[in-house]
Amino acid sequence: MAFQSSPVLDFSFKAAEDLSNYQYHFVKVNTSGRVRLPDSGGELPDGVLQNAPASGEEATVRILGISKIVASAALDEGTFIKAEYVGAADAGKAADASGTASLTMGRVIGASGAEDDLCSVILTPYVGL
Repeated sequence: MAFQSSPVLDFSFKAAEDLSNYQYHFVKVNTSGRVRLPDSGGELPDGVLQNAPASGEEATVRILGISKIVASAALDEGTFIKAEYVGAADAGKAADASGTASLTMGRVIGASGAEDDLCSVILTPYVGL
C-alpha cells in the first residue's frame, strides 16, 4: 500500500503526448524537452509523473525523493524497481529490477499487493554499468 510521497526534486515539462491516464508512471524526457512514456524495456526513465496532463499541458516529474508509483505486480518492501514496458499503451509501471541492475530507478518502501496498486518508492539516480 502506498503510504507516502515526499518531493526532493520535482521539475515541470510539457507533455509530449496525452498522459492523463498515467499519473504515477515512469516517464522520459525526449529530445524536445517534453515528457512521454518509455518506448522500450531497456530505456531509462527520468522520473515519475506526479499529475495527469493532456498533450501540451504542464507535467510535474519527480526526479528524486519518495513517490507513489503504479506497480506492475505485487512488490514487497526492499524490491529494487525499473520501468516496465509491455507496449505503447502499457508502459511506465514499476517492475522488479532483479537481474537488470543497470535499469534500477529506486526501491520499494511501501508494498503493492497486485498489478495497478500504488506503492511508495525511494527514487535513486541510476548508475550506468
